[in-house]
Amino acid sequence: MGKRLPILIGFVFVVFSIWLQVTSVDFVRNLILRLNNMSYDMQMRTKVFTHHETPTSPIAVINIDDKSLQEEGHWPWPRNKLAELINRLHDEGVVVIAMDIMFSETETNITNTLLQELDKRKLITPEVNKVLLALQPELDNDKKFANSLSDKDVVLGVTFLPKPEESGMLPAPTFTLTTPAEQQLGFIKARGYASPIPVLQEAAKNGGFINVFPDPDGIIRRVPILMNYKNNLYSSLAFQAVQLFLLASPKLDKSQYQDSLQVEGVQLGDHYIPTDSLGQALIPFRGGSYTFPFYSAADVLHKRIPNNSLVGKIVFLGTAAAGLGDIQATPIQGAFPGVEIQATMADGILTNNFSYKPAWTGGAEVSLTALLGVFFAFLFPFLGPRALSLFIILVPVTLVMLNNWLWIKTGLIIFILVPILLVIILAILNMVYGYLFETLRRKRLKGMFGQYVPEKHIDAMLKQSASGFALHGENREMTVLFADIRNFTTISEPMSAAELKNMLSDFLTPMTEIIFKHQGTIDKYIGDLIMAFWGAPMHDKDHAEHAIAAALEMQVGVDRLKVIFAERKLPEINIGIGLNTGVMSVGDMGSIYRKNYTVLGDAVNLGSRVESLTKYYGVKIMVAENTQNNQPKFLFRMLDKVRVKGKKTGIAIYEPIGHKNELSKEIFAEVEESDKALNYYFNQQWDEAEKAFKELKQAHPDVKLYSLYLSRIQEFRVAPPPENWGGVYEHATK
Repeated sequence: MGKRLPILIGFVFVVFSIWLQVTSVDFVRNLILRLNNMSYDMQMRTKVFTHHETPTSPIAVINIDDKSLQEEGHWPWPRNKLAELINRLHDEGVVVIAMDIMFSETETNITNTLLQELDKRKLITPEVNKVLLALQPELDNDKKFANSLSDKDVVLGVTFLPKPEESGMLPAPTFTLTTPAEQQLGFIKARGYASPIPVLQEAAKNGGFINVFPDPDGIIRRVPILMNYKNNLYSSLAFQAVQLFLLASPKLDKSQYQDSLQVEGVQLGDHYIPTDSLGQALIPFRGGSYTFPFYSAADVLHKRIPNNSLVGKIVFLGTAAAGLGDIQATPIQGAFPGVEIQATMADGILTNNFSYKPAWTGGAEVSLTALLGVFFAFLFPFLGPRALSLFIILVPVTLVMLNNWLWIKTGLIIFILVPILLVIILAILNMVYGYLFETLRRKRLKGMFGQYVPEKHIDAMLKQSASGFALHGENREMTVLFADIRNFTTISEPMSAAELKNMLSDFLTPMTEIIFKHQGTIDKYIGDLIMAFWGAPMHDKDHAEHAIAAALEMQVGVDRLKVIFAERKLPEINIGIGLNTGVMSVGDMGSIYRKNYTVLGDAVNLGSRVESLTKYYGVKIMVAENTQNNQPKFLFRMLDKVRVKGKKTGIAIYEPIGHKNELSKEIFAEVEESDKALNYYFNQQWDEAEKAFKELKQAHPDVKLYSLYLSRIQEFRVAPPPENWGGVYEHATK
């Protein structure tokens, strides 16, 4: 199945994610709405907490805080105190005062209370009654409050109700819906209201509603700009405050969509507020709570605020005191002052800082989901767990950052939570599938090759296509190695079976480790003989180089074993190694009862013959000419041109001396002289050859090769070779 199954499953998840975004099923739509709200909250937090700024707009908040309650008394305050506060704000240079407070009930006049109590106790007299009635206007706090409002630009708060109750006096509407099409606009409809008492509303410049409606999860993300009551549109407190500040006329922005009219926003002079179809605008948060300047009402009353700090400003009067209840849950903070929501809306109108989400963004979100889903459904199956883990982190972070950048630059909102979740799910899916699939694949490969190749070989094979490691036979150019312990029969005769087994294990284990180290594959052990090859199951373009390096290190390993075996009073061992390179058939060879992953062919047989000749020439390692070709890293001594039994053509054979960068100048000089002597020999220059070999033998008496050639020269002097000789020596035995 390979990569097709996770890709197919990925496509299923992509289609399902798109369906989630376009379905009309209520439960699913509500779920996606919740997810989109979470996405919006994530965007808002990212924007606010990475681009925090202190507003410079003319907005401030007068807070009836805990300090004010401690100094001035519990809430509600007498309205003469509020009148004093309004007058103080006016004296501070405030332009517009918006009161996020309800005044839907008349404040009791203390003279009326006294008259009722005295009458109840039968203590009222004409003189007392006359005095109290005379004091009544002086103690009318509603009248005092109204007088403080009458000559100032003050907007009072109104609350619309979901039930048919009416109290107080509504301000003048902002718009009147006259046509049937306008009356079908989707503004939130109220059934009742609680407004300021007439004496206060008539004295104020206007009124605005302070309603906010949380989403189903209890979070306030939007505020209605306009609400419908009996086909009259009333505006919010923030909108009315800014309208009074700008002295601008509002205009309703409507568009026709098929058979219905839909509101898209409200124009206020040069300022535009984009809304949804319900007339709600997203709150343009500029920070956490107390982002705007907050001043304690007590400090205002007692002239403790900095000079000119309120000149030319719109101030919102409200309360953030503990226990008074005007604290709201918002996307960026669980406890946010309600009065600051109104201040934030007013700031958004003045700065044209509203976010917007036009109708076409739905299609953009679906397209983004499809594009990312298809791309990663194809990509992820080809990545490992580390890369997938990295993508799980990088993709969401990158999308959030790009989306936040787009939002900051344009105000455009694109919901990205669904595509982010899709990418995460696809990554986790491929991690789980990869774990299960690769576990099975590793198990299968270990079953196939575990006895032939090292663990790291299998790890490398797992990174490649499994189809390249089948056991069927195929022809490849490879290098084969045969290593045999010399005189093994003589060595083994005096040893018990257990001793022989332990000695072979101590020999074969380090030799195998060296072969594995140089990327070789063990073919088989035949008693004391090791057969290995390079170039399968993994392709290896440097198979000859790796095989030669392994052979050289194996001889070093044997020298180490000699010391160990001597300490254990075991016989000394020596090995001969033969290598050949050529085209071989590699695969799972054998019968239906028993198989072996091995190599076959003439090139393999020649490798075995080469190994058997090492003793004859007195060398530890011998390679055929195909192995020696194009190996500049090693120094070789040519040994002979031979034709082994069963072969019609001759080949050159060499002894690899070692890595060139590890050898002395003397060795290079000896090999050079040896090659010259051989050249004389092949050209039948017997005198020159004999002289050269005698000098070499005298300098290196332990090298059997030189004695061998001196003996041959004597034979050829008596019985010269045929005319077409060419220097090839024919070995009649294996």
